[in-house]
Amino acid sequence: MSPFSVALRQLRAHYGIAQGEFASRLGLRQAYISRLECGTRLPKNDDLVTKIVDAFRLSPEQEVGLWQAFDASQRVEFPPPGASPDAYAFCTRLSVAFPNLSPVHFQALSSVLDGFMQPPSLRRACATTPIGAKGIPV
Repeated sequence: MSPFSVALRQLRAHYGIAQGEFASRLGLRQAYISRLECGTRLPKNDDLVTKIVDAFRLSPEQEVGLWQAFDASQRVEFPPPGASPDAYAFCTRLSVAFPNLSPVHFQALSSVLDGFMQPPSLRRACATTPIGAKGIPV
């Protein structure tokens, strides 16, 4: 499920209403809300978020959370145009492995990516820090 799917389901549960009523308040079909909550469909555009914010008079915190979930759920072009053949090969391998990755795998991969996103000076400092036998910097 996408972050938006989770946020939408939690929001509807918070108000204690069925999908049909939720959809009706937004002028949508229940089947569309179901697909959004199951993650088989993503919102077409940000109009849906605006409708939800207005229809349910969300608190500022709820609104921010819904927008963050919407942004985090957008499809990305992967790899981006102009990427190297190695990037395409890597993305293909990742796509094949993706269904078998656990939350622990995602955390590990995220940690590796975080390392690439650090400022170059910090990466150099981390790369030169000796690592002990148990993987702990010494």
